[in-house]
Amino acid sequence: MNLRSACHWLPLLALTLGSCRENPELVRKREEQRSEIKRLEGEIALIQEKMKDFPASLDSDVADARKTLDSQSVEIARLEQEIPALENRKRALEKEFASYRAKYRVKND
Repeated sequence: MNLRSACHWLPLLALTLGSCRENPELVRKREEQRSEIKRLEGEIALIQEKMKDFPASLDSDVADARKTLDSQSVEIARLEQEIPALENRKRALEKEFASYRAKYRVKND
């Protein structure tokens, strides 16, 4: 190998040797990242464990609840429409009762 070809390999050799040493700042960052990854993996494992306790699907329960709500809303509307007629009937019966009481007064001796 002559001197000229060695000059081409020398920068590459310097970069290779320089990269073999570990930079303390990079080592610290790598360790912080590893610990952060372990922490996040632990959180993911906890969340996955909690998700096992969830019911499979609430969609059918929600759909049933909405059907019940709709049917009860219809029933409430129907009953609210009956209220004025019932109030009128009540007033008529009260008047009828008042006239009956006036007609057939009980005398106390």
